[in-house]
Amino acid sequence: MVPVIVRCGRCRSELEIPGPGEFVCPACGTRNVARGGVAPDPYSISGAAPASASGLTVPGGGPAPIAPPGPPTDIRWGTCPACRYKFATGEVEAVTCPNCRASLLRSSDGNLGITEG
Repeated sequence: MVPVIVRCGRCRSELEIPGPGEFVCPACGTRNVARGGVAPDPYSISGAAPASASGLTVPGGGPAPIAPPGPPTDIRWGTCPACRYKFATGEVEAVTCPNCRASLLRSSDGNLGITEG
């Protein structure tokens, strides 16, 4: 086996070991594991999509499933007349401004107005 220089995972001390396997750090006593095989290239872009596919996979290695289409994106927005804060209101007729806590009602023309009382 070829001797390998590794670092302890705890104290980061460098030491030479004979090859893959478990070893105990002489500096701090921590048990470490050195795996065999070729070290990954630190300069490669891991996870880069190959030219023919998106590169997304599930843990078993198969392609990622197609996501279902989401809900429609037509969001109703309103602007608080008290503080001019713009926020999503949805389909409700009465709402509270998330910025200034003013009670607001939607008028017949769709604009928000401050409630009286």
